[in-house]
Formats: sequence, structure tokens, C-alpha cells
Amino acid sequence: MLRFATLLAAAAAVVVASAQPVSNVLQLDLAPEEAQQYLNNPPFAEPQLAGRTNILPLIRYDDPRFRSAEAGPTLGHYWRNGQEIQDPENYQEEVYEAAQFHGQSGRGDYAYGYRTPESAKVEDRAGSGNVQGSYVYKNNNNELVKVRYWADSQGFHQEDNLPKVELKPAEETAEVREARLAHERAWQLARAASLHAPLPQEYEPAASEVQSAVVAAPAQDPQPREGKAYQQQYYTTTEEPEPTGPPRGFFYSFTYPVSVIVPKEGAAYNQDPAYLAARTV
Repeated sequence: MLRFATLLAAAAAVVVASAQPVSNVLQLDLAPEEAQQYLNNPPFAEPQLAGRTNILPLIRYDDPRFRSAEAGPTLGHYWRNGQEIQDPENYQEEVYEAAQFHGQSGRGDYAYGYRTPESAKVEDRAGSGNVQGSYVYKNNNNELVKVRYWADSQGFHQEDNLPKVELKPAEETAEVREARLAHERAWQLARAASLHAPLPQEYEPAASEVQSAVVAAPAQDPQPREGKAYQQQYYTTTEEPEPTGPPRGFFYSFTYPVSVIVPKEGAAYNQDPAYLAARTV
């Protein structure tokens, strides 16, 4: 029940954050068969970046349009890279349609996914224990990276479009070879010198070292550390009853807008890597 209450609170927060939700689903305490129907028909089965739905101007708190209908979700002060934007006329607010879903049958099956302007992912687990999923994201070069993975009785597997790395044996340069030979010569000289060195004399402890030292016993805890009395005095534990009854599942799905502040087209700094990574073609 605690898990369901947490999900309900999270779902309510998403609904509040979403000005115009497109499709919202929240089903708790489902029979496994009902939950499995949702898992078999997720809102999206392939990861795709969130699409751009609108472009809005930045409306500052001192702008006459601050309370007008054309103002977007972000109003007032705008920040970028830890500094407040002083020229909002050179920036714009791009609105994207983000989404997320998550469901469990209560018998080990689950499915979840999300979609944002920068990345997207889906994953599901069957009752047999096999897991499969895929995700996409934009790297620093604004290239779309796609990864598909699965785990079964044969282990973990992955397919992707990442550049393949060819491993080559290390090549020893002239400087490294000279340093290695010098180290080997020094080690041989040190070894030869140690073979001709006289053996050390046996160590005889001093009289003060032979005398036994008396160590004080540690102070005993006035209260034994085991038993109900000690736990009641020093610890406070809260135990929740274990859930009983047949397994139950849940499923939720939400679509909501998210905003990204980027330089306008034609601005001198619109080639900022952060700006390029945030755009969706």
C-alpha cells in the first residue's frame, strides 16, 4: 500500500505540472490479468525523442505581456549556464511533448518508458525473467545514438550504432624502451649487491620491551546491547505489516509539456552545443 500511495502522489504532481495533459492513465490495485493488458499495450513501444509542439517568446516579469495569454509556462527570470539571461529577446522557449509510463503486474512482469527532448527509453520484463529494452539520446556532436539490449539465459546482449573501437597492442616508443632497460639494469645491480651484503644480526629486545604492559579493560555499557529493554531505550523502530493476499498490479501513463530555453535562429551564439543537443529535428 505504501508503494501505491507513493505512485499516487507522484502522479498527482505530474498532473499539476502539466498545463494541458493529452492522455493520463492512473490505475492502482489491479488484478494481474488487468495489469498485464496495459503492459501488453503500452503508449509507445519504441523510444523516440519528444517532438516540439510550440515556440514561445521569453516574457520577463517587467514585460507588459507578463500576464497575457501568449506567455508560456516559464515566466519572469530566466537562467542559462548558472547566469541570468539579460537579453531575453535573443532567446526563445521551445515546448516539447514529453511522456512517461510504468506498470507492473504483481507477478514479476513490468514495463516502463519515457520520452524527453534529449533522450527516450523503453524496457519490459516478461514473467520468464527475460528483459529487453532500447534507448536513444543525442551525444555532444548532436548525433542520435540508438541502443537495443536484452538479457536472457545466455547473458546480456547489446546492439548499437556507436563507433566501433579497434583495440591495438601498445607500441613501445624509443623513450619508453630506454627507460625500461635502465630500470632493468638498476634492478639487476641492486639484486647483485644484495647477494653479497652481510646477513643482519638477530634482534634482541630491550628489557623495557619484555615487561608486560597492563591494558585497562574497556568500560562496560551500563545497559546490555541485547534485549527488548535496550532497544526500547536507544532505538525506535517502525515495522509495517507485510502485504498479504493475491498479487496486485498498477499502471500509469502521462503526457505533459516541457520547456527548453535556446538561442533564437540567427543569434551569434545559436551554435552552442547545449542548444544543438536540445533541438529535435
